Amino acid sequence: MKYNHFILLRAILLIAGLFLLALGISLSVMADLGVSPISCVPYIYSQVTALSLGEVTILFNGLFILMQIAVLKRKYHYPQLSQLLVVFLLGYFIDFTLFLISGIHPESYLWQVIALLSSCALIAFGVFLIVKANLIFVPADGFVLVVSQAYKREFGQVKIYLDSSMVTVGVISSIIFLHTVAGIREGTLFSALMVGIFIQIYGKASQAIAKFI
Repeated sequence: MKYNHFILLRAILLIAGLFLLALGISLSVMADLGVSPISCVPYIYSQVTALSLGEVTILFNGLFILMQIAVLKRKYHYPQLSQLLVVFLLGYFIDFTLFLISGIHPESYLWQVIALLSSCALIAFGVFLIVKANLIFVPADGFVLVVSQAYKREFGQVKIYLDSSMVTVGVISSIIFLHTVAGIREGTLFSALMVGIFIQIYGKASQAIAKFI
């Protein structure tokens, strides 16, 4: 019974983390200062296809599963393909939270900055909960975890590197397909640094809670 309660707690943490991650992504879109780094590429392709941001996110995260396999090779545990279930849930949450906050429009640059900072905090906390649940990872974060463990690097540090790379790919994709830089502004660069920093802060400030979980 205690084991079942433990699994239930981890499942609740996972779902809560996914929802907060999706809400943070949606807030970054609403802030209109540049989408979150991990959503740069999905956002661009949602603009040039008939797919929603959530649907493109599902497809995009499928690539991160392949990248995990490439890094781990024979050490990859194929039950981790259950990450696909998490991806579909995240995609649904993104489209749902975009609808949920569709009536919110920041009226000044200050409120845009506040919304952006809130999105960074939510994305980081969502990732933090998903990692601490240690049940199933979002493929993008699972890739970060794989790299951090394989090359002995701190998770938050690898997260910063990945987010920065996604911004670069997003800019290139935007120029190629839209002939301009869309959805990528100062807020995107700010998020590339702040999400990883927030994760590090949560980790250091929540050691006692993390051990309990």
